[in-house]
Amino acid sequence: MKRTVFLLLTVASIILVVIADRTRLTLLENVHVLTVDPLDTTADSLLIQGSTIKAVGRSNVLAYLNTQTDLGWREYFKRTIGALCGVRRIDLMGRTIVPGFIDAHSHFPASGLASVGLDLSPIGTHAAKSIDELLSHVAIAAQELPQSRWVLGFNYDDALLVEGRHPTRDELDAVAPAHAVYLWHRSGHMGVANTQALRELGHDPLATHAEKHNQFGGVIGRDPSGRLNGLLQERAAPGMRQLLKEIPFWQLPKVLLRARDDYLQAGVTTVQNGYADKTTVQLLRWAQRLSIIKQRIVIWPAHNKLAKTSSQASDDGSRLQPGKLANIIDWPESDSDKLAITAIKLIADGSPQGRTAWMTKPYLPDNTLAEGYRGFPVLTDEKLHSLMAMYHNAGVQLAIHGNGDAAIDSIIRGLALAQNRTPRADSRHLIVHAQTIREDQLRSLSTLGASVSFFPSHTYFWGDWYRKRVFGLTRAARISPLRSADQLQVRFSIHSDSPVTPLLPMHMLWSATERETISGYKLGVDETISRQRALRALTIDAAWQSFLENDRGSLEQGKLADFVVLSADPLSIDDVRDVVVEQVWIGGKPVALH
Repeated sequence: MKRTVFLLLTVASIILVVIADRTRLTLLENVHVLTVDPLDTTADSLLIQGSTIKAVGRSNVLAYLNTQTDLGWREYFKRTIGALCGVRRIDLMGRTIVPGFIDAHSHFPASGLASVGLDLSPIGTHAAKSIDELLSHVAIAAQELPQSRWVLGFNYDDALLVEGRHPTRDELDAVAPAHAVYLWHRSGHMGVANTQALRELGHDPLATHAEKHNQFGGVIGRDPSGRLNGLLQERAAPGMRQLLKEIPFWQLPKVLLRARDDYLQAGVTTVQNGYADKTTVQLLRWAQRLSIIKQRIVIWPAHNKLAKTSSQASDDGSRLQPGKLANIIDWPESDSDKLAITAIKLIADGSPQGRTAWMTKPYLPDNTLAEGYRGFPVLTDEKLHSLMAMYHNAGVQLAIHGNGDAAIDSIIRGLALAQNRTPRADSRHLIVHAQTIREDQLRSLSTLGASVSFFPSHTYFWGDWYRKRVFGLTRAARISPLRSADQLQVRFSIHSDSPVTPLLPMHMLWSATERETISGYKLGVDETISRQRALRALTIDAAWQSFLENDRGSLEQGKLADFVVLSADPLSIDDVRDVVVEQVWIGGKPVALH
């Protein structure tokens, strides 16, 4: 009997502690709060209870606490759990708090892939800055791996290699003759395969121009004689899922954990997978439910990986019920505030750094390109517009990858056609990247109520490549025109597209406000914005683009207590890249930074 009573008392005490923890007030004081509210106000304190912000600023905190003094549960719990029922006070000694950063667009957890393959990034401690260094990494891996295993490399970048070109099939064959080798380009839009990998990917290494042609939306690279050189671009390149099959399954958890930790250390409280298939959705959902992933998640399902569209949807969307993605895709719906399945992802063209973005004017001349080459679309206008109409008519948000201005022209025509046929007041369709968007196109987007997620870090990583080899100075200076978008009232976020570039919010903020290239050249300074505006693009505007602005993105009463404690004020420090993330809180609780 005594054991039973003791057990019941123990269980009751645990329950009371849990209840107290959820109802307990936590006051963060002696702090500089950048709220990013509609007026960009600042505050000196933050009061949270459970997962929610209860008050911001000293006067509001005192007013709220005064309303709590007559709560009956205080005295009831007082003798049982004592101080747990009081207000916990934390002195942050003048540090700065900002809303948790919202990942406007990336490919979580793909940034962790380098932990299970070769990290061939041209930037970092073990940077591969030349073809020889890259091939050396491949040769060492080939010596260590059994012949049954592929040698996979990630994040090489021809634009930042000394030679300014891709490695070739023959070079890869020479250092790894007995292995299949595939090197994934940092842009995610292409890669290079050796002879054995080409065979296993279904390409005949002996094919000539007459024997094998490029598929629409993809390029199979060849040398001047017509022989395959190993370069596979856009739809001709293998998908990430195909490459993952070549990685031992027991190594895959490392990918997830590495990405989780990298994003946390950067202060990202809402992560995103912007091109997901069904398997990825389920993986992320269960990893989050099991508390492996601490962050909230936004997912954009990839149109070409859906389960229902081909069999249950007509091209005009007439068979689709509006409002729910679950009516179109055979996947679970959003999961409270933890996991949000929002927009459908479509792809209109490729990337400027790989010269596969679809342009209205030719790229700069290059001996590897045909005269007048302008890139190419991934989908025909007819197909792209029918898909856009289908999803728009069904009440679904669209996130459309478009980099070249010709692709953006097509997207705008599709948006206008869909909106004219089925008017929607707040669709929040957006173009992802829009690097070469023109001023007239921004005006059109403003009229249509569409927005953009820009990629300003391109000015740093590829600005020199663009002005010297891809576009020339005039066009390069207008990539990611943030100030023009602001002036024309086009709402925008900024993103990293990780793993294309590192997800480092302070570096993204710096790029948006400085537009300095990797060589130190100031590229298009007329398109810079203020730090405060860039901070909004990393927080509340990114939340707004996913219809999540009511519960995150700013520090206001009633919103989720997702925030980041920084080492300095990012709005006043000389070099914002020096700011360090010291703490990350999600749902009112600090999260360990591994």
